[in-house]
Amino acid sequence: MTMVQETPKEGSVPDRAALITALILDRPMCLPCIAEKVLVSLQRAESTLETIATALVLRRETGRCVACGATTVVHSVGRPPA
Repeated sequence: MTMVQETPKEGSVPDRAALITALILDRPMCLPCIAEKVLVSLQRAESTLETIATALVLRRETGRCVACGATTVVHSVGRPPA
């Protein structure tokens, strides 16, 4: 019997959007770090950020990435006002 290892699935858009939102909530992160942490391509991460921006205020600004420490364009979402 031959065992076949399945490749991990990237998950659905809502799952991916929820995970990315949780990662960048009040924590600015660069696109490469977002993609690495969610295990998706840069293009998939960017596409998911565009989806998030349709529902939340997505900030894109030059700053320090909390994951790698680089000063670059970082993405974050803020908490809604109480």
